[in-house]
Amino acid sequence: MGGPKGGGLWRFLWAVPVFLCLALGQVFPQGGGRYLYSDGTQQELLPTPEGYRLRYWKEGRVFREDRLKGGAEGLFLLGVGLPEGYFPFSPPLLLYPSRLDLGLSWGGSAQFRGQRVALSARVEGIEGVRVKAGAFNAYRVRVAYTTEKGGTDLKEIFLVPGLGVVAYRTGEAWVELLRLPHALTPRQGP
Repeated sequence: MGGPKGGGLWRFLWAVPVFLCLALGQVFPQGGGRYLYSDGTQQELLPTPEGYRLRYWKEGRVFREDRLKGGAEGLFLLGVGLPEGYFPFSPPLLLYPSRLDLGLSWGGSAQFRGQRVALSARVEGIEGVRVKAGAFNAYRVRVAYTTEKGGTDLKEIFLVPGLGVVAYRTGEAWVELLRLPHALTPRQGP
């Protein structure tokens, strides 16, 4: 992972307004796409009338499918499909607000699979990050998921508006995007 990149003040001043304008747009590409990450996970982002379905593939099998809906407030997680069934969040959880700004915090809680779960997130910085798919200016977002039964998942996500997550860190593990998303075509398998 790289830190902020050099290149002169003029490049920084030119890039910041362009990048911040993108932050007013949506998190993912409107047309969807296929993503490949360094941990072997493939993601397939499928546009639907209600928003998106984000399928997670590993070793040739779908192991998760998130149902997402965009709105004026941002991108919401409606529910998660797992091999044992579909489980909605009640109410839906705000994953990303419609506008990202340095220092912005958000969160919420919902019922999920018989227990209360909570998400809290904060934009901690804007920085250059280099991954196998390329070099990007990304929002560094710290996200915490907790459950009332004591479960906790902490992630540091590197998010590029209009593209999606280019890298994340969870514990000591670093996972990065290996190539830019491929356009969607009808899929028969992974």
